[in-house]
Amino acid sequence: MMRSRVLHTIPVIASLIFAGSAFAQGFHPGNAVRINGVEISNQRFNAFYAELQRSKGVNAGARGDQLNLMKTLRKEAMDLLIERELIVQAAEASGVEVTDAAVDAELAAIKEPFNTDAEFNRRLETESYTEESYREHLRDMIAAKHYVDGIRLKAMAVSDEELERFYQENTARLTLPEQVRVRHVLLSWQPMGTGDDRKALYDKMQGLLDRARAGEDFAQLATAYSNDSTRVDGGDVGMFRRGQMMPAFERAAFALQPGEISDIVETPYGLHIIKLEERQEARLLPLEEIREQLRDHLSEEQMEAAVEAEKERLREQADIEILIVLPDTEKRRARQL
Repeated sequence: MMRSRVLHTIPVIASLIFAGSAFAQGFHPGNAVRINGVEISNQRFNAFYAELQRSKGVNAGARGDQLNLMKTLRKEAMDLLIERELIVQAAEASGVEVTDAAVDAELAAIKEPFNTDAEFNRRLETESYTEESYREHLRDMIAAKHYVDGIRLKAMAVSDEELERFYQENTARLTLPEQVRVRHVLLSWQPMGTGDDRKALYDKMQGLLDRARAGEDFAQLATAYSNDSTRVDGGDVGMFRRGQMMPAFERAAFALQPGEISDIVETPYGLHIIKLEERQEARLLPLEEIREQLRDHLSEEQMEAAVEAEKERLREQADIEILIVLPDTEKRRARQL
């Protein structure tokens, strides 16, 4: 039988090695789960569960919806601990070796935020570690990371045939949508000191529209009269595609031809006149232009899929005994009663 191990988490990062709220959880004797004969203590499970709550911004004293979320996170914490222990065991079984120098380097990085060795040692005690057991814990974490990295490395290669097939099957996703670049003048809704401020604002904008259509420089009109931040750029809004602007503004912009000026357009911000400066038609990105980006994307997808498949394989072959009550087991017992 493999040795009993108290496990926190696989990523070798200081903030995840220690559960930030662990010392507030108290001591919980006994074990939470047994995985292929290896036991994870209740104290380690509760420390990890507390850290998971903290990372999700969940208040440990919450009620109502937060309480339901805490139950979900409790189950998630157990799943994560099982997953990580299985990978640690797989790394051990496959003969992954970690040098003392690698452990020393990781330990030094984790100790760095602590002011003194005594402060670090107190934290170890809080997490139920001795210096020796913590070094072994780090060794396991580094070995697990190497094991996962090895799986990713084997799956990272993408052939030209796979790349071209993905390109042909995803032309819609790889097509840049139609875009336009416009300038506009905005007169925002504001008191005009008249009996009909709305009409007064329309009259003022109509005068600006007449000047623009008569050939006056549109950018200069925007700089002089527009009420928004684009005035410093002569009203230049920049390139945008459908779905990025207010509907009325967008409809008017995409209906224009280059150099054409819209009628007055009303939005919740006020009144606009719009001049189309440039239109870029929708276009499929050439494969040669995005070949390496696509290769990286596919490679990452393949590596993640390989890791998930390995996790599933390990879980299917494992002997897992959950020794505490989780939300799903509570529901099953309630139905039986």
